[in-house]
Amino acid sequence: MNKNKRLSRRNFLKRSSCLTLASATAVNSIGLASLLNASTSMAAENDYKALVFIFMAGGNDSFNMISPKGSGNLRNNYQQARQRLALPAEDLHSLNLATPAKIYGGETFNDFGMHPACDHLAKLFNDQELSVLCNIGNLTMPTTRAQYLAKEVSLPPQLFSHADQQRQFQSGPNSHFRFGWGGRMAELLGDYNANGSVSPLISVSGLNSFQVTKNSFINPYVMGIDGVATLNNFNGSRESMVESAMNSIDGSAHLMVQKYRDIFSSARSAEDIVHSAFQQAVATGVDYDQIFTTAGAANSKIGRRLKTVAKMIAGRQSTGNNRPIFFVEMNGFDTHQKLLSEHHELMTELSCALKGFRDVLKAQGDFDNVLSFVGSEFARTLTPNGNDDEAGTDHAWGGHALVMGGMINGGNFFGTHPDLKVNQGLDASNGRGRWIPTTATTQASAVIAHWFGVPQDDLPQLFPSLNNFASPFEAEANLNFIKSGVA
Repeated sequence: MNKNKRLSRRNFLKRSSCLTLASATAVNSIGLASLLNASTSMAAENDYKALVFIFMAGGNDSFNMISPKGSGNLRNNYQQARQRLALPAEDLHSLNLATPAKIYGGETFNDFGMHPACDHLAKLFNDQELSVLCNIGNLTMPTTRAQYLAKEVSLPPQLFSHADQQRQFQSGPNSHFRFGWGGRMAELLGDYNANGSVSPLISVSGLNSFQVTKNSFINPYVMGIDGVATLNNFNGSRESMVESAMNSIDGSAHLMVQKYRDIFSSARSAEDIVHSAFQQAVATGVDYDQIFTTAGAANSKIGRRLKTVAKMIAGRQSTGNNRPIFFVEMNGFDTHQKLLSEHHELMTELSCALKGFRDVLKAQGDFDNVLSFVGSEFARTLTPNGNDDEAGTDHAWGGHALVMGGMINGGNFFGTHPDLKVNQGLDASNGRGRWIPTTATTQASAVIAHWFGVPQDDLPQLFPSLNNFASPFEAEANLNFIKSGVA
């Protein structure tokens, strides 16, 4: 048995108690919402959308993921600040922008390239299936360099801290964590999941802030990297013995024992549902293994996780959810040393995995209904820690994110790209190139949430700080990355 699937009975039940949806609770709570809003639920039955939140933990160096090419001030600023870590322009995969990118200061620029390891991502961009969200980051309110240096503006708590900024990227720039925007969104859109037999919040990367709900009626269901995490050697006489013991527990037993039984029962039910979903995926005729192998993502963790997500999407008749929200994490981005070599490996894995995921979604007819959002808690400083090939970069602030799907207005840079001028403009440091975000993460996330089904008037329930900013739906925000007319 694959070691990633092996769990002791104790750990399995402990994990299930935290991660598995208590089926009766979920169905009853969602069903109540359905009874109260029957017409909305009926309209939602055939309206399927999925959100896949792909989180690059550690702080992705997004200014080497996407870099300026050619001649001009932007390329010069990049080279001067990056020094030995600047990627040669001729090694970058050229991007064909549908419209020139807006640069901080009022200029435009259209000569960008993707990291040398990101040939697949460059093709997705040039085929207008992927776009870039420029310089997004956690912000409490619009902030200038002068305000930041003079401490005249409220800032996200504990800037540049991994744990704090990861939590805020997945929830909001608040001192006290209350819920993740994915979890809260599942609550607001309960009617779409009224017939769900398992939680609409599905993680293949453990517990996370993104899927924490406000009211705790819906709990995430956490899967293993390749599917259900099953009990070690749970078969034959051992399975029969445990099942018999659980079935013998009735209402006269101690409440803790009853809870233990309920957790076990819920986990086993969810396991059956997931197995059914995987069988439905196989029945589509899509060769998942071959597609991810061809893309070069057969053995990477991020590739395997996205393959599992794709199968759950294909098997949605078993899960019954029309608005599933998936969480996928990719680790290793805290590149304080050896940026060039380590980031090359990370970009290779990401590019291949997204290519495989895209091809599988296309093959099963789901690419137009699945939005993939790829982001990180912050970017890295433009200037390196040293001036040799072993150098890395430090924690920064604003960075680029990616959006992919058939609904995306592809081949574009949205928001505003930094001018890459250190010690001035957007630089929140003394010459390190730590950019103040030109777009709040909550603004970009709000556009995604609205596409997913949340009315604009309800968006502040997900993002309490959203009203501090200009509307992300106004032309000035340059965040129209969802195609016009796409519901």
